[in-house]
Amino acid sequence: MRNFLDNVYAGRNEPWRYILTVLLSFVVSNVGAGFIVGLFLVAILIITGSVDAIEGIPGFSWPALLIMVAAAFSASMFFLYVGLKFIHKRDFISAVNSREGVDWRRILRGGVVWFIIIGVLDLISIIMDPSSVRFKFTQEFWWLLILALLAFPVQASFEEIFFRGYLMQGMWMIIKRPIPLMILNSLIFSILHWWNGTTLTMSLSITASTFIIGLVLALITLTDDGVELAMGVHIANNLYVSVVHSSPEAGLGNLPSLMVSPSDPYTSPLALILASVLLVAILFRGRYRDLLAVLRYRG
Repeated sequence: MRNFLDNVYAGRNEPWRYILTVLLSFVVSNVGAGFIVGLFLVAILIITGSVDAIEGIPGFSWPALLIMVAAAFSASMFFLYVGLKFIHKRDFISAVNSREGVDWRRILRGGVVWFIIIGVLDLISIIMDPSSVRFKFTQEFWWLLILALLAFPVQASFEEIFFRGYLMQGMWMIIKRPIPLMILNSLIFSILHWWNGTTLTMSLSITASTFIIGLVLALITLTDDGVELAMGVHIANNLYVSVVHSSPEAGLGNLPSLMVSPSDPYTSPLALILASVLLVAILFRGRYRDLLAVLRYRG
């Protein structure tokens, strides 16, 4: 834990450096993404010669949003790299782990384990209440799969490197206790997801769920001295709730997923807590001392 968090001291940490990096990673990157999507719309207008052509594209809203996600978070990742390398004067990898390079096997392991856990729990839920989900398959599914694979790996990776890496390391300079550190980090992370919902109920559900999973991802990061396992979990989660089982109220509209629920399919905090406990138990089987060391750390 200390090895990863103490990476923050390898660079420069004046407040203005954090402000500038955050502005670049979120504001400038989103403006740039909007410009890219604008060019995409102009290209459609030039090709078709009609504004009606845009409105006539089936399901255009979700492809546009996924393209925006891919463009925005690619730009965010670039500016976070610039911020770490040239503003904070430290290596980008220092916000990823305390090892030499990215461990792709850890990313794969985290993703596979979480995908299986939520898949099994989702299957049990469907068996108990088949009316809660509608199964469908259309040709649009393949476009969703392609765009999701382009958008969500970079989006989830950026969020983990930024929140569980860059931001949590910066907070470590002030908050020297892991539990308060994880709680505050997860609170910030969850509040920023409030706008993912299209209704009050959905926003509350997403925020609560994001807070729980944020705590778990922070614990995983500190126990493993890096964000790779958390990246894998985050990527798998976002792919599952978009490609496999989605809800039109979850912010991306009516996705052509394999399964669709009329409302949030993950409203039960107990189910998420159960899934999280299983995740931690599987990922750190044989490493429970490392896990307890984080929870018991007093500085």
